[in-house]
Amino acid sequence: MKQIKRVLTFVFIVFDIILLTGGYSAHSRMYQWLGRPIADILLQISHWVGGVNGIGWGIIIITAVLRLAILPLFVNQQKNTTMSQLKLRILKPEVDKIRDITQNAKNPQEQQAAAAASMSLYKENGVSMTGGISFLTMAIQLPIFSGVYSAIMHAHGLQSATFFGLALNKPQIVFAILAGLIYLLQAWLSLQRMPEEQRKVSGMMLLMSPIMIAAFSMFSSGSIGLYFIVGGIFALIQTAILHVQYPALEAKVNREFKVLKTAEDLMASQPAATVTPADLSPRDVTATASSSNTKQRNSGKQNRNSKG
Repeated sequence: MKQIKRVLTFVFIVFDIILLTGGYSAHSRMYQWLGRPIADILLQISHWVGGVNGIGWGIIIITAVLRLAILPLFVNQQKNTTMSQLKLRILKPEVDKIRDITQNAKNPQEQQAAAAASMSLYKENGVSMTGGISFLTMAIQLPIFSGVYSAIMHAHGLQSATFFGLALNKPQIVFAILAGLIYLLQAWLSLQRMPEEQRKVSGMMLLMSPIMIAAFSMFSSGSIGLYFIVGGIFALIQTAILHVQYPALEAKVNREFKVLKTAEDLMASQPAATVTPADLSPRDVTATASSSNTKQRNSGKQNRNSKG
């Protein structure tokens, strides 16, 4: 399963790079591969829904269908991230021990041994250093909203689309504010189940995300703002699911996760230093040479005395 995930991540990242390097013009790969098909779907949904708000409802429906399809992937990512955070909480005393050893290291050899032990600590205990973050979920989203943006900007019949009187091809502050508020609520809910020590570190990052989304929506088209509103609702649903699952996940980690290798075990397994600072100190060449010359002169005097 992990191998399949790695392959899919690589494929989507390469696909994203190919799309983005082609630009966003009407002749770009972005529009030809994604924008045009999405535009056709939006027009069909618009005709089916009817009315002047048909394109807006089409964006909502497409976004909802896509987010619903990848919802299990997002929920699984949040589950893995949470379990990784809970494991790190248990592993933290060992991490602190190695950090203290590194800070109190007396020579470079001890620092290298502590660094190697720190890297091994996560691997030997089966804890992800990335905190369970999945690059696949990020790589999947990029083509979706890029395709919607390209479709609204270039497709005939969509450039003049509106949603309740708000133009979808121009920035809309109302959509930006709504998207920011929804993601702010999602961030707040995420913090409620986060361990106290990690809440201080991750809290600011979680609160910065809604601000960035609101700013991006404010300077993009209304269609992107509408996309983020729907996406934010699904993100809120995902967080609510995790909020309900959290007690069971915490109990599972406390029951099953054990520290297999402690800081002491890993430090003891590091190879001993073969060179010490004393060995690297420069030798007194002058004194050695002087001693050698003295011995040679004394030897010469003894030879002359014996001959006399």
